[in-house]
Amino acid sequence: MDRKLFKNYLYNILFQLVRLLLPFVTVPYTLAHLTSPVLGISDFAGNIASWFILFGILGVNVYGNRQTAKVRDDRRELSRTFWEIFTMQLLNMAVVSVLYALYITFTVKESRIIYYLYLFTIAASAFDITWLFYGVEDFGSVTIRNTAVKLLGVACIFLFVKTPQDLGKFVLINSFAEILGQAIMFMQLGKYVDRSRISLSDAYKHHFRGTVALFIPTIAINVYTLLDQSMLGYIGGDLADLNQYKTAQSFIKIFLYFVTAIGSVMLPRVTNIFYNHEEGKSEALHIIDQTFRIAMALAVPMTAAMITVSPYFFPWYLKESSEIVPRIVQLVRFSSPLILFISVSNVFGIQYLVPTGRTKAYSTSVIAGACVNFVCNALLIPRLGGLGAAFGSLAAELTVTMTQYVFVRQDIKPDLKAIGKYTLAALAMSVCVAAIGRMLGARMITNILQAVLGAAVYALMLILLKEEMITSLLRKVRERHG
Repeated sequence: MDRKLFKNYLYNILFQLVRLLLPFVTVPYTLAHLTSPVLGISDFAGNIASWFILFGILGVNVYGNRQTAKVRDDRRELSRTFWEIFTMQLLNMAVVSVLYALYITFTVKESRIIYYLYLFTIAASAFDITWLFYGVEDFGSVTIRNTAVKLLGVACIFLFVKTPQDLGKFVLINSFAEILGQAIMFMQLGKYVDRSRISLSDAYKHHFRGTVALFIPTIAINVYTLLDQSMLGYIGGDLADLNQYKTAQSFIKIFLYFVTAIGSVMLPRVTNIFYNHEEGKSEALHIIDQTFRIAMALAVPMTAAMITVSPYFFPWYLKESSEIVPRIVQLVRFSSPLILFISVSNVFGIQYLVPTGRTKAYSTSVIAGACVNFVCNALLIPRLGGLGAAFGSLAAELTVTMTQYVFVRQDIKPDLKAIGKYTLAALAMSVCVAAIGRMLGARMITNILQAVLGAAVYALMLILLKEEMITSLLRKVRERHG
């Protein structure tokens, strides 16, 4: 991984650390002050709003990233491409905003004001131009902006959210933090693009088909990231269970971001290399081989850690909401393999199939996963609630991963020997972590020791097993200081 890629990855990791640490502070606070059933109302309303955002954005987040990466070396072409895509995005979101307001008016009977407040979240999404900054590989601007607005939002939650009656304030704070973040991005826009007169008809002619092509896999993906919550709300009917499921999934995805951050960094780089370099495919595959190793080296121990640490974390972390702890621990442990499945599919799909234009193969994989997820949800949610939704997500992600492997197996050859070493090291780490937990019980100091000693055992095992990345890193350190 070259210096710029590594720098961009560090920026992404910095933001993921912020995303990791802030929920540690806010989740117990909001559960204690707003309560799980009340938060369930917000979760369900936000879930519905997310469906409308999904149909308004289409596939712009990925498509815009890819298209700007292609033309980023030509400022005039980049300016035209950006304004065409953004204008189309803005118009589409205006239409879905009206449709969302109509949906609320004619279908929502209770807590209607909360649903209306999510119009501000839709507005924030309409002006989201993060895809441009990713396309030109300016991850620093995105990280600084996101970190600032997240910190501001958390501060406002502690200042203004005190009782369940403050749910509306909670929604508004999150929405306006996002709007402020988009405003900051627009202030930096002149660094990369100029004003450019464009035709609305040309914007749709040049880009609508491309966004729709990526919208198909996007909506398929969201069938098992949004539909599980929608079905829990409609079929399960227990909004407290919905909130507990979402809380568990959020913790899984917080750690997952450390791996999928690689995909955000690699998509524009692989796209640019594949289309603009003479040996584009071979260079891209060399990068993919490196990132696959990194993804597995992170995903395997993270999966093991979530399973072994969660029983010793949530009891003290959610002590003010102790009645929901057993359920959340169960959901987190059961859902932990998602980290592994999504990490692999992120390499196969987001880092390789999408940048190289194999959208049909990518779409096929996620549509297959969506079908599996829908069937599992329909069968299991009425009986098992959140646990049934978790099983559906696991089955879906495994289906996506295996389907994508069928498409990439001729190009990408996973190093099974290296994966075996990561697995052995993670098992040794798990034994150590579990032993610490049994000796010390559920306390903060327990988790700190589990993290430090677990990481040390994992690293030591990889050294003893002579894992290639570790030995290469040690060799470079010795050369530099020898």
